[in-house]
Amino acid sequence: MRYEWASPPESARSTFSCSFNSGLATGSAALLAEAAHSAADSINEVLLGVSLRHGRRPADARHPLGHGGARFLWAFVAAISSFLIGGGVSIALAIRELLAGAAVERYLVAWIVLAVAFSADGISLLQGLTQARREAAQWGESTTSFLTHTSDPTLRAIVVEDIAALIGVVLAAAGLLLHQFAGLANADAIAALLIGLLLAATAFGLASSLADLLIGRSMPPARLARVHTILERSPSIDEILSVQAVYGAPQEVIVAAKVHPAPGRTADELAGALDDIDRALRRELPEIAEVFIDLTSHRVGGGLDDQAR
Repeated sequence: MRYEWASPPESARSTFSCSFNSGLATGSAALLAEAAHSAADSINEVLLGVSLRHGRRPADARHPLGHGGARFLWAFVAAISSFLIGGGVSIALAIRELLAGAAVERYLVAWIVLAVAFSADGISLLQGLTQARREAAQWGESTTSFLTHTSDPTLRAIVVEDIAALIGVVLAAAGLLLHQFAGLANADAIAALLIGLLLAATAFGLASSLADLLIGRSMPPARLARVHTILERSPSIDEILSVQAVYGAPQEVIVAAKVHPAPGRTADELAGALDDIDRALRRELPEIAEVFIDLTSHRVGGGLDDQAR
């Protein structure tokens, strides 16, 4: 099963334009922080689009397993850019306003922009959650579990970033509300600071899971156990020495196993058994893309088969 998602960047670009212009017009650091957030989201969507294009390239002599792993790399770059652009700029704006101070005005413009931003981000989140629920149902998982464990970086990034965007709008609104009605001079700057910290934490969380995938994360334990079960039920396998199943691309697992064959099997019988195992693995676990099984005379305890001595 392969999944691809492409979210149109028009929403993020429109939110950036509105937030940036209204931030300049009102003097609100929180709105400018939201503009930085939207700018980071726009760049992320471009990078995620690049990842989809690179990941679709066919295998070649230099990349015999394909280019799907490029999606992990570009999604990692997108997370880092979000940290630097969104988090860094927002925190800098907040510190500047805390030190120098700034007067916020034209509150009506700010409230209209925040309402538009909340609506746009909310619609995008609903679309992402709808797709996530559909994918989760296909994998027999809850939506939360699927988004937590999926190897697809695009869907998770879009849903998480939309949630962060909505929280950012609420923080900006809270700062504006306290500044306008409670007279708290630093409320707007503190809201901008919190938005920056939120973006930094979101980017760090996304980058952390992507780092695991880049290094070579194993498939979930429950599904890895099913790989063991399929191998064990083959009468041509006497003992399983090791099994590794790692993601080489989103929703694509490479399985490598070292097994001790059952005695008395001919080469043709073993070849047929390995073909049966390959088909069973791909049928029951559709994310498996490649299967490599090494037959060895060694056993778990380090000894050799009697026939090999």
